[in-house]
Amino acid sequence: MAPPAVVLLNALAAQGRAGELRRPVADWLARHAPGVPLLSAASVTEARARLSILAPRTRIALIGGDGTLHAMLPALLKGGLRVGLVPAGQHNEVACSLHLDQLDWRQALLHALHAPTAAVDIGLIETDATVLHFAGLVRIEAGQPLSLWIDQHRVALPQPVRRLRLCNATPPPADRDAPDRIAPVLIDDALLHLLDEPQRPLWQRLLHPAARPPARPALRLRIEAAQPMPILIDGEPQPATRQIRAELLPGALQMTGSHVPTLDPHRLSDTTC
Repeated sequence: MAPPAVVLLNALAAQGRAGELRRPVADWLARHAPGVPLLSAASVTEARARLSILAPRTRIALIGGDGTLHAMLPALLKGGLRVGLVPAGQHNEVACSLHLDQLDWRQALLHALHAPTAAVDIGLIETDATVLHFAGLVRIEAGQPLSLWIDQHRVALPQPVRRLRLCNATPPPADRDAPDRIAPVLIDDALLHLLDEPQRPLWQRLLHPAARPPARPALRLRIEAAQPMPILIDGEPQPATRQIRAELLPGALQMTGSHVPTLDPHRLSDTTC
């Protein structure tokens, strides 16, 4: 007997626009998955509490963006739950890295409920104040030069670096000439990827995007600054910190996605027709 499934909708995602899906999703489930409940919560705490009472290996179809996935990661990991993403947030980079952005919400929901899952990597971040998990991307923009250690080795940077991106998953570049894009990073490649961006005038970054240094792969790293540096984890602002330690948790989460070859999401049909 297949493990149970539930749909969890973050009605606040995309500045509240995801809430407009509540009724259409409920109607779709009534027609095509009548035994699957639709859950919604008024807060992150309530949503985590709802997930905490589910049986291990329960499949969660998570409707929201990167911030929704980031907020639910503690409960998903602790409960041994499986997750499928329905991109409906302001930032959907993890879903895009799995090519789920090419599906409408009905196809994405069908995929989330029925596609096979596979183990994907999750990042672990330790700051001055807390320990957090992340699925996709950590952005660091400091007002002073940063110091960097990769796998316990000090990295000699050729010039001061104030901006870093720590990637566990990034979508394919929509425009290969876009200066703020990096090569796609797969969520199941067993590596973190660090991109340091030297401070250069905007016109230089626009005219010479190829001058960016390549991404540095790592399993563990440490970033330090003399003053607290602001960070964003999966698009969510976090308290400023003077030190960040990060490591990879290989295969920590079971997730659906186009990395699973037994079901091609591009061949899914809209079953509501």
